[in-house]
Amino acid sequence: MSITPQHHHGWWDGNNISSQVHLGGGIWVEEEKWHQLQRTQGDSKFTKNLAVMIWGTETLKNRSVTGVATKKKKDALPKPPLSPSKLKIVRECLYDRVSQETADSAEITQRLSKVNKYICEKIMDINKSIKNEERRESKLLIRQTVKMENFTYDGI
Repeated sequence: MSITPQHHHGWWDGNNISSQVHLGGGIWVEEEKWHQLQRTQGDSKFTKNLAVMIWGTETLKNRSVTGVATKKKKDALPKPPLSPSKLKIVRECLYDRVSQETADSAEITQRLSKVNKYICEKIMDINKSIKNEERRESKLLIRQTVKMENFTYDGI
């Protein structure tokens, strides 16, 4: 499979009509973002950035790659799995990229076998980032509350 830009007119980005690239399965991404992705160094970063382009961080944070609950937390509930058809497109995009770098089928297979791992890492990174942001906001709120409690009003 080879991904080639197909112009899709009618996409309005606020300023002008932008071209899009069809990745397959009805998935379209902005051509400029696709070209930026092509310049990404490494399979991991490429796969993670592509996942965000396809699903978005809002969807990724509430999903798992396979739909199976993590074994790391005893009472963890399974999250809905990512769409198998979209996962297939991620693999095909990575295949296109890797096969341009090497003809060694063993290497290609080995590199493609890491797609689920990369996307799982991205989901964990998104959720870790959200938790850290919530912690920062919580600490800020506590500091503001403490300042208010220590504030004395000498009214007139």
